[in-house]
Amino acid sequence: MQRSLRNAYLLNILALVGLGVVMVFSSSAIRVVPGAEVDPFVFIKRHLLFVGLGLGAMAVVARMDYGFWQRFAKPLYLLGLALLVLTLIPGIGTEFNGARRWLRFGGVGIQPSDFAKLALLVAAASYAVVRRSELGSIRRGFLPACMFVGIYVVLTMAQPDFGTSLFLAASSFIVLIAGGLRARHLAFAALIVLPFASVVMYAKFDHIQSRVMTFLDPASDPRGKGHQVKQSLIAIGSGGMDGQGLGNSMQKLYYLPEQETDFIFAVLAEETGFVGSALTLALFASLMLLGARIARRARDRFGSLLAIGVTAAIGLQAAINIAVVTASVPTKGIGLPFISFGGSSCFFYLCGAGLVLSVAGRCVSEQEAFTLAQQESAGERQPESARRSARARRLVAAS
Repeated sequence: MQRSLRNAYLLNILALVGLGVVMVFSSSAIRVVPGAEVDPFVFIKRHLLFVGLGLGAMAVVARMDYGFWQRFAKPLYLLGLALLVLTLIPGIGTEFNGARRWLRFGGVGIQPSDFAKLALLVAAASYAVVRRSELGSIRRGFLPACMFVGIYVVLTMAQPDFGTSLFLAASSFIVLIAGGLRARHLAFAALIVLPFASVVMYAKFDHIQSRVMTFLDPASDPRGKGHQVKQSLIAIGSGGMDGQGLGNSMQKLYYLPEQETDFIFAVLAEETGFVGSALTLALFASLMLLGARIARRARDRFGSLLAIGVTAAIGLQAAINIAVVTASVPTKGIGLPFISFGGSSCFFYLCGAGLVLSVAGRCVSEQEAFTLAQQESAGERQPESARRSARARRLVAAS
């Protein structure tokens, strides 16, 4: 049963990655003018490079004991912090469209926020395990959690990247709430912070104002700010039930911007229709269900929270991307996991999938999981980190 759950998750990931390779090739080859000196396969070659690196990293991480990452949660968090700071330094961080979100090494660009998503999830899971008995306290549990999550949020806002800031906060607090943080504490803080932050960001940044206004009235500027959303909806509507066929999208012919990245789902919908779109959504839904089953059957609390965090992050980003493409929320530059073109995003999400596979490879049976959950709730079984902390307190008291 353990192996079948692990294999099902792996096959689901490979199906999404394979679909991504097909769609990146279909949506990006047209970007290069025929007869030009530029290689028409430049996008797919780069995507395949990062997919290959990501699959290799996933295999390595899956074979490792995930407990290793709990011991290095703090260094990972600090590394993510350092990379986010570097993006804000002129001359080091690369500016594009008025935002500093990239670092370049030897001609290859990465987004530190992609690494930050994974590093913060590991840090949140470790924090929830170590401070399990204190998470219900505002002073000793909630406020320190807000502090270490808030640092990442503020740094991504400074890039500026309001959408990723919200994503980091949402995914990490899902892990913390699953670990025992009081939801009412978070709800009270959100009622205070979110309206204030939204007003400040809306007043300070013109591109946020334009995105909100375009969302409220897409027809007000169909050739300008509303062009992308309009072309996306045309692509989705043109797909019909069966689609136009792979490679036959019309909207990717320089009508739809960002067709291989943020709006790749629109091209997928046009070429494969409702059937292909529904199957894609089914792949993500099944991945969420498998991730939840793995979390429920994890051998310890840290593994369970890791699986919850990675699963929530993938599902949340997929939901945001599809909501943007279908004009359900204001436009936000965020890709579709495993499918959109984007090196660092694909690589680090495959690393996250490796973490879940590591947890799946060490799962226990349903009955054992139920017994362990009962023991933990009764206080009979503590995570190793908690036992070490208890021993340390006893030694200090004895001395």
